[in-house]
Amino acid sequence: MKRIVLCPVFLLLTAGLAHAQSAYEEIDGDACELVNRLTTLSGAFPEDLHTTVQPLDKKSVAGFMEQAAQYNTRKGWTQTDNANIGLALSNAGEWATPDGFGAIDSRRPAGPFYRKITDLAYYNNRDFFISANPVLGIQGIYENVAEQTDFKYNLAAGAKIRAKYKHYIGLDLNVRYIQEQPVSYYQAMNLGRNTLIGAPRNYHYNSANQSYGYVLPSGNISASLVKDYISVNLGYDYFKLGDGYRGLVLSDFSAPIAYANIRTKVWKLQYDNLYLRLNADSDIPGNPLSNAQANYKFATAHQLSVNLSKWLNIGAYEMVVFNRNNGFEMGYLNPVIFYRAVERGLGSPDKVTIGINAKAIATKGLRLYGQFLLNEFTAKEFFAGNGYMHNKWGAQLGLNYYDAFTIHNLDLQLEGNVVRPYTFQHIDRGAGYLAANFTNNNLPLGHPLGAGFREALFIATYRPNKRITLEAKAMFYQHGVDTGGLNLGNDLSKDYSKNYPYDHGVKMINGPKLTRLLGSLHASYLIAPNLFFDLGGVYGNFTYDAALSENNSSHYHIFSGIRLNLAQRDYTKI
Repeated sequence: MKRIVLCPVFLLLTAGLAHAQSAYEEIDGDACELVNRLTTLSGAFPEDLHTTVQPLDKKSVAGFMEQAAQYNTRKGWTQTDNANIGLALSNAGEWATPDGFGAIDSRRPAGPFYRKITDLAYYNNRDFFISANPVLGIQGIYENVAEQTDFKYNLAAGAKIRAKYKHYIGLDLNVRYIQEQPVSYYQAMNLGRNTLIGAPRNYHYNSANQSYGYVLPSGNISASLVKDYISVNLGYDYFKLGDGYRGLVLSDFSAPIAYANIRTKVWKLQYDNLYLRLNADSDIPGNPLSNAQANYKFATAHQLSVNLSKWLNIGAYEMVVFNRNNGFEMGYLNPVIFYRAVERGLGSPDKVTIGINAKAIATKGLRLYGQFLLNEFTAKEFFAGNGYMHNKWGAQLGLNYYDAFTIHNLDLQLEGNVVRPYTFQHIDRGAGYLAANFTNNNLPLGHPLGAGFREALFIATYRPNKRITLEAKAMFYQHGVDTGGLNLGNDLSKDYSKNYPYDHGVKMINGPKLTRLLGSLHASYLIAPNLFFDLGGVYGNFTYDAALSENNSSHYHIFSGIRLNLAQRDYTKI
């Protein structure tokens, strides 16, 4: 089978001959959650906006917000919802119908600046649109770990540019320079995995004060191959697959990813073909299989989403990770879902995961969601219930309760996640490194814990008015820990064919157990559009089984800061 290297230039030229399709929203913004809230309260999923694959495209979000504003004239949202709809529409106003003038005018512009409430500089003459905005963030952190205190910081500065040319090209660019001192438990994972959570590899580490400096670029360019039906998007950004707080196979935890996404929308269906370039494992302490001879590996994913009714959405997905000496396997350009036949036809040892997902609006305000994935499966062993190590699966089940207990703007979320040990691991085929495990930048590609865990989390969000957001979060998980040089299935960067102690009797928590409890409170105040003041605190502890040499520990940190056109740095993911 021939191999190729992806050629972004060719794809960009192809996009340049096409009709317009919008750039993507930022994955850490509020647009997707607002869409989910309004959709669930209305009781019907929109036909032309599917949220299982994130980030969402701005054109669909703008169209949805316009419909939501019209819905308000008939049945009414809360004042807070109306304000958030207006802000979301203004942030994607160039894609509003009919002429892209959806951005809201400022009441008090500063001369030529901030003529629109969300944009420092703004120009739109129908044929050409461009806006530019600064990105700023200052956050101070007071941390206490085992009675040892420290002060830390997180600083960010950069710029964002959005542009559109006629009906041909949509563009979104975001470049930030960040100086960061992570909290202690994040830093422990950074050092243990030789990485920086959420950042690309081009960081500079100052060991004297354990700080990092790095440039964090993201962005995308989009066009439509078949107007209103098939679009292509090329970029470098975070991606997530799933309807929950966590993404089990693909999430925004590890690092930005270079990608190409071909999205097809027909009737009530959306079909995504996602092609990714990932960073191979590299120099993980104590792991000789992470000394990769190739800088990159690749992945291809398919996600099919269909609205079976106004209240029920189901989907199926598939993802394969592989390496071909920094080249892309042409067989995996096949746009048809389900790769196993392709993989076998190639005689390939690549790692494939398949899954199903579903969400349902049980009643207005209550949404149920879940997914089930298979990484490897033997039916006879599975139903025997004997803990066969090669039965590798994961599951997620959750619910969202919007306007809970008839309290306007009180939103609750409850979610449970489990992934069996050895799921997402791969084997060394004689190259001396792992080429197809589900990792990126030395971290799990999906859920931060990778495999061998069970987790429950609860999130409560209350917006008493359009400016204040209060969030409380509680998280509990148990995770197996590998010891004694054994591979117990908990580290995705190990070879599942080596150093495993037994074929059967593998439990969900395999080996000594780490128990984690975390709680957080976060208050955010909207000073002006996209300008926030934050204040919050996080408390957590780690409890280890006696078989482990680690000491139990507790920690807390208090943070405060101000940010403009920037998402809050979230230290509650692990």
